[in-house]
Amino acid sequence: MDNIYVPSTYRRLAAQAVDSLIRVAFYLPFAKALIALIFTEEEVLISLGHLLLMFLIPAVYEFIFLVLMQATPGKWLMGLKVVPFSNPTQKLHWGQCILRPLTERLSLFFSWAIYAAAFFRYDRTHVADWVAETRVVQFVPRRKRAGLRWFLGSLLIIFYIYDGLHSAKNLIHVIDWQNRQVDLRALVDSDSLSGVMEDYDDL
Repeated sequence: MDNIYVPSTYRRLAAQAVDSLIRVAFYLPFAKALIALIFTEEEVLISLGHLLLMFLIPAVYEFIFLVLMQATPGKWLMGLKVVPFSNPTQKLHWGQCILRPLTERLSLFFSWAIYAAAFFRYDRTHVADWVAETRVVQFVPRRKRAGLRWFLGSLLIIFYIYDGLHSAKNLIHVIDWQNRQVDLRALVDSDSLSGVMEDYDDL
């Protein structure tokens, strides 16, 4: 693995789009609630436990494929791979396979700000990479060298932090803590699903 390069932003976005479509299948256990959400105007109540499972689906998805092949299907199709930061020739440790997707679940509070931090790094690593000590690489040269994007990165981080905190605040308010359940319709109406059901939005 001598010829590794900083991943293209477009490849990573394309990989994310592919993974989002594939992950929809992981929501099949919640199909009844999601269909009711689309085709009715009634309340769609689910337990907090089910909401937590929906929130963790992307993390479970990524964990499984990082263990199996150090890349999600989307990354694999785009020629990308997740490797240890200090030694890209080694395999990921199981702890890294857990830490990386779990850290990405901070998107519930900070939306895509945790990914936008990559614009401040030449190696395009973000918050989840820093915690898990990983990085994403590709095996073909980039068209041009990765550069720092201070202005764009700062704008995105400010916007996404505001968006994430606002959505998290709305989520907390629409939860019925006494009955330990939540109305999915209230979540959609309050725009609080950005960090919980980001994959379902791609349908």
